[in-house]
Amino acid sequence: MKPVDIKSLINYVSLKILGGSDYLLDALEEYLVNGEGPAIVAHKYNISKHQLRGYAQRIIEKSGSEIRAKKIIPILKQMAVDVKPIVVRDENGVYTCTLCNTVVAKEDSEEHVRKYHKDMLTLAITNMSEKLDEIRAKKEKPVIFTSAS
Repeated sequence: MKPVDIKSLINYVSLKILGGSDYLLDALEEYLVNGEGPAIVAHKYNISKHQLRGYAQRIIEKSGSEIRAKKIIPILKQMAVDVKPIVVRDENGVYTCTLCNTVVAKEDSEEHVRKYHKDMLTLAITNMSEKLDEIRAKKEKPVIFTSAS
C-alpha cells in the first residue's frame, strides 16, 4: 500500500478551492464517503460524472488507497474550512478573479492562481498544514494500562 502523500493532497485541494472548485470536498464526501451515485452528485454540483470520478481518482492516488481516501476527505474538509475561492463564477457563468478582477476561462482558473497569485496559494497551503498539525495535536494519545502484579 502506497503511503499518503499529504503535501500533494494539500497542494491539490488548495489549488482546486482557490481556482473556484470549492465544491470539491463536499462532492467527494457525498460520492466516496457517503456512497451517493456519481450522476446524482455530479448533477448537484453542475459538473460531469467523469470530472467527479477524475477528482476521486486523484484523491485516491494521493491517499494511497480508496479506504484511506474515505477517511482523509472529512479531515481535508476540516483543514480547508478557511480556504475560500479567489476565482468565482457569477450568475452568467463568467469566472472572475476577485483579487485582480481578471475574467478567466474555467479551465484556466487554476493556472491563473498558480501564475499570478502564488502568494495566496502558499498561504492556503500553509494554513491547511497548520490545521493538520492542530488536528493531530488534538487527537488523543492512547493510554496503555499494565497489570499490577
